Amino acid sequence: MNSARDTEGHGTFVASIVAANYVNDVSFFGYAKETAKGVAPRARLAIYKVYWGEKACFSDITTGIDKAISDGVDVICTSLGADDMPLENNPIAIASFDAVKKGVLVATSAGNQGPVFGTVHNAFPWVLMVTAGSIDRWFVGNLTLGNGLTFHGWTMFPSNASFLNLPLVYNFTLSACNHILLNTMIDGIIICDEIGSISAQISYVTSSNVTGAILIADNPKLIEVGGVPCPCPVIRSRDAPFVLDYAKAGNTPLASMTFQDTIKGIKPAPVVASYASRGPSPCISSILKPDIMAPGSLVLGAWMPKIATARIRSDSLYSDYYIWYGTSVACPHVAGVIALLKGIPLIGVLLLLSLLL
Repeated sequence: MNSARDTEGHGTFVASIVAANYVNDVSFFGYAKETAKGVAPRARLAIYKVYWGEKACFSDITTGIDKAISDGVDVICTSLGADDMPLENNPIAIASFDAVKKGVLVATSAGNQGPVFGTVHNAFPWVLMVTAGSIDRWFVGNLTLGNGLTFHGWTMFPSNASFLNLPLVYNFTLSACNHILLNTMIDGIIICDEIGSISAQISYVTSSNVTGAILIADNPKLIEVGGVPCPCPVIRSRDAPFVLDYAKAGNTPLASMTFQDTIKGIKPAPVVASYASRGPSPCISSILKPDIMAPGSLVLGAWMPKIATARIRSDSLYSDYYIWYGTSVACPHVAGVIALLKGIPLIGVLLLLSLLL
């Protein structure tokens, strides 16, 4: 679309992290409910669209950086990158060097190809490369067994539905949760064995007739990136024996599930995200990057209301807000901090960097 309007959501999300104004009672379908704001809500944004659908030309990116410099911006946030290109031939490297030479700090994302070493992009010595870290909160569904035991399971099921006193089912054949046989289960909550791909289990449960499921996993990436749209709390493997023993021992085991709960103070946090690209530079190994870490997992930001953000079964749901992840999400946090520090009279680039690093 030949317009400066965002058509994918990425730019809107990034911009809101930098400088969104205060909004009360914001949430993503009940998760992360709070007053939301950008890092520097009084900062002014200059936004340059350089991606057009799935296509991006280096000429558009460098033109955007050059225009930002001429417009007098204080900091440039580039949540994008070029991979596998020698430093001396990289147009983004050359354009960002020109920006820094003229006193404009450039913050850039590290990439999402981790945890393999040497996968960072934009590893230019003169830019501030940002990697992604976790936030100390969980989005959970609460599982209560008929014997009174309660467990918190990871989920982002976008509904305030409550499933109360339903049959709890463990069946050797069905509990693999990886076959269309799940459709033979009429009612109840099924316990899925910790086998195979949990993504495949989520897909099968979502497309089946089961009321809900209990998944078992200790996969940190699942928690970092979200993506559990079914009524399926994911409990830790250490909690699984209590649930399984109850389901196997009772004549009529029952369970209840509620959703849209947020738990804060989760430890350890912050930690580097598993998906975040690692250094050093793939082109010049003596260049050690990233430089700094910022929140990048499970971050709430503004979104385009015409692009679906969640679903229940086959129904798409829409929202003005979204919970997302990536070094593209971390980068604008640092750009916002730089914008705040630039409000200090006569602060120079070197002093600003010394305050950050």
